[in-house]
Amino acid sequence: MQVGSVIAYRERGHLALGVVQKLFPATGRAQVEILGADGRKQVLSADRIICDCGTTLPSTLSPADVKKRLQELLDHINAHAQTINVEELWELLKEETEEFSWEDLAGFVLSAPDDPVAKVSLLAALWAHPVYFKEKKAGFFTPRDPQSVAESLHQQHLETQRVQAHNAFLAWVHARLAGAAPPAPPPAGGERYLQLLKELALYGDTYEKKSHALSLLEAIGFRGKGHPWDVAFQLLVALGIWQEDEELCILRYRIPTRFPQDVLAAAAQIPPFTASQGYTDLTSLSTFTIDDPDTTEVDDALSLHQENGVTLVGIHITDASFFVSPGSLIDQAALTRGTTVYLPRGKLPMLPPTLSEDKASLVVGELRPTLSFFASVDPAGHLQAERICRGVIRVGQRLSYAEADALLRSPDSSPTAAALKQLSALAQARRAVRASQGAVIIEGDEVKVRVHDGEVTVTLLTNDSPSRTLVSECMILANEMAARYCQAHRLPALYIAQPPPDEPVPAVEAFPTPRVYVHAARRLMKPAQLGTTPAPHAALGLDLYTQVTSPLRRYHDLQMQHQIKHHLQHGTALFDEAQLQIIAAGAQESSLAAKRCERESTRYWLLRFLEHKKGHTVSGQVVREHHGRSFIELDDTLLVVPVNVSPPLPLGTAVTVVIAHVDARRDILSVRLA
Repeated sequence: MQVGSVIAYRERGHLALGVVQKLFPATGRAQVEILGADGRKQVLSADRIICDCGTTLPSTLSPADVKKRLQELLDHINAHAQTINVEELWELLKEETEEFSWEDLAGFVLSAPDDPVAKVSLLAALWAHPVYFKEKKAGFFTPRDPQSVAESLHQQHLETQRVQAHNAFLAWVHARLAGAAPPAPPPAGGERYLQLLKELALYGDTYEKKSHALSLLEAIGFRGKGHPWDVAFQLLVALGIWQEDEELCILRYRIPTRFPQDVLAAAAQIPPFTASQGYTDLTSLSTFTIDDPDTTEVDDALSLHQENGVTLVGIHITDASFFVSPGSLIDQAALTRGTTVYLPRGKLPMLPPTLSEDKASLVVGELRPTLSFFASVDPAGHLQAERICRGVIRVGQRLSYAEADALLRSPDSSPTAAALKQLSALAQARRAVRASQGAVIIEGDEVKVRVHDGEVTVTLLTNDSPSRTLVSECMILANEMAARYCQAHRLPALYIAQPPPDEPVPAVEAFPTPRVYVHAARRLMKPAQLGTTPAPHAALGLDLYTQVTSPLRRYHDLQMQHQIKHHLQHGTALFDEAQLQIIAAGAQESSLAAKRCERESTRYWLLRFLEHKKGHTVSGQVVREHHGRSFIELDDTLLVVPVNVSPPLPLGTAVTVVIAHVDARRDILSVRLA
């Protein structure tokens, strides 16, 4: 080796070439200064040099020419390495256990083993195909055992497939974005990459595979606005996978949107109800329903009649359990859903519509089975007598809340109006009884959002509807009666309890406005709990509580209806406590997911509604102060938004604000005082 000699050396596990520029005297470890093919000078210790390639470059060559000559030689070596069959060499030596130097291995495969360049080519081939030989120490190799080789080849095959699928997916994405290809599904294996993008868009910074998704997003090179998860969403919209107004909450909480065909077929085969043995004929009662005009799942009706000189309130809940047998296909589908989810663009029902909107719904004029609750309530609101039975009713009239309120406020003396007025008085008395028992009455306004053909309508439902109070108190009464029935008969049940707040909720009069009270009271209350142990419900002021009044849209109501109806008929429980605990666990999870989905969807569409009001002024009220910031509830949407103002505005202050910035997809709303 001399100045100008081309030498081969190891650089980060790969073969590299350099030309010797200077030889240092052997003081300790010998060292050589080289100029590499990358144009960089460096000093190598002798043990990093593999061999002299037997080629010398003139010292008169420019650095650019040196780099060119070295690259040409390296390309020649790599090309020769590709002709060497390392697998055949391994087949020849796989039974051997001794170590072989790379020069020895060259003697088995090369026709000219003394050619330095050819020998180096073998070393390049060994490094390029580490599947067959293991380098135990520098320049010395042993054949790998057949099992290790087979496993490595399998992993290589999988990696090749992964790379091919990755590249095919990138090509598909770029073609779709360029509009160079007609819409087509992603290539084989592409769904995995789409899922990475979808879940990044859905779960953002909390996504456990975020790093993989970010790498994919970078490889695609799509440029968007906002966080990477915002960009992932924009990319999926650009690819036509999602719509601009995609309901991400449905995907995020895995809410089923369609029923399987076998479930729909099973529901269609269920015959309508006809008079059945064991059901009490209640068709002589004058029954009516009160709902919103667009309600299609009608599960409760009311009546008021005299029996042996006693006035009885009748609360009739559709017997959905008549149509849905435990463990059936329909029951399993309902369990998967857990509850009906109400969204601005429509509902996702717990039961197939042929049942929830037709055969089991309390449709006017149709014979329907019920679980009927009868109560005698004195003018002070105290229960005097109660009973539960399996009944058959025929609803005589359907009222909207607005129609019921109009009857309550009018001098109308028709039977329906008279019944409504008496029921309303009893409802107010029942509410007063609950309040005296510690109930926390929180009557906040609600907002109803509907979307039709992309147009958002927002309706404010005020808390001053007497018919809503009437219906609410009747449902609370029926649920309380159901809970007492289960306790009295030692019947395992799903009870709903709510621990008392850590500090007493002040009276509404202690706050500047009712709206400030509502927000303060809600923050103090603890979440309700579903379980099999009876316990008080603090907000309702009741010692016991369950829910059976919404069997068309809540799974645990349906199961409690099964339980009570079975006991009425047979005197025994259908479910034991362990079975109910399983139901409770699933119901809690699905209910929480549904509430979050409803809340997120409603907020998104309210923000979409406000996007068209940028720069407009809207009214609101200061409902909270926290860490020096005032929180304003907007009057038309009931959205709460912080405002930085010093000093903070007094609670209850009426304000006018300007909509400064809204981005519904990124959940951004900012306002400033007008």
